[in-house]
Amino acid sequence: MGGFLAFLLARATGLDVFVFVQAGYLLLGLAGLTIVLAGARRELAGNPDRARYMLLFLAALPLGLAGARLIPIAQDAWLAGRLTWGLVATGGLVFYGGALTFLGALALGCRLARLSPWPLLDAVSRYAPLGHAFGRLGCFFGGCCFGAVTAGPTGVRFPAGSPAFLQHKAEGLLPPGAVASLPVHPSQLYEAVADLALFGCLMALSRRPGGLPPGRATTFYLLGYAVLRFLLEFCRGDSIRGLYGGFSTSQYIAAAVAAGALLVLLRRKHPAQ
Repeated sequence: MGGFLAFLLARATGLDVFVFVQAGYLLLGLAGLTIVLAGARRELAGNPDRARYMLLFLAALPLGLAGARLIPIAQDAWLAGRLTWGLVATGGLVFYGGALTFLGALALGCRLARLSPWPLLDAVSRYAPLGHAFGRLGCFFGGCCFGAVTAGPTGVRFPAGSPAFLQHKAEGLLPPGAVASLPVHPSQLYEAVADLALFGCLMALSRRPGGLPPGRATTFYLLGYAVLRFLLEFCRGDSIRGLYGGFSTSQYIAAAVAAGALLVLLRRKHPAQ
């Protein structure tokens, strides 16, 4: 487990364990983003507007990061009963908010630049699951997005100070002197595997003779990820993600995205170029 690897490195070097945790999280997250950028650039090879598309990709990154903060800010403000600068400046990130904001920013940027958005959106959507798989490995290394408590053979324990440990301690689930969390589902690894499967499906569909119509890879990605995210949320155990009426925030978003993607597919119309 990443957390225990970080613990061993900390003991060997004398550095704080979370130096390694955060470094591993950051490096794997950046690796995932680099993979998406490189994959999109490869998909756009031969497109005369590739350079402009790549500039739009880079310009949309800060907006995607801001979008990833929107859901945590809204949840924290709801719980606190007011919005403060502290809530805006600190807190976590939610992939769904960032991904949807990023894709929306790409579409808007292409429209403003008078470019068809589909070459860029489809290229990004094909490689997004692969990049996201690396991001989920970073989550596993950092201990965030952990799973529900389990007695099954896949259960893993996160070390003292990790999000899982702190939540279990606050809930009174750990005995005095505990040095690790209760066994939990490695939900980060579950999603990494599911993302790789989605990536394989998208690439297989795109490589068929004739390929996919413009916009269809984006629609399949949004639908496929919505389905797997909705199901995998049942394995999650981190209360910080927000639960309302028995479902998490991401499950409500996933249901809405899946409904929209299905509506597009059922209309049997290709997105306008």
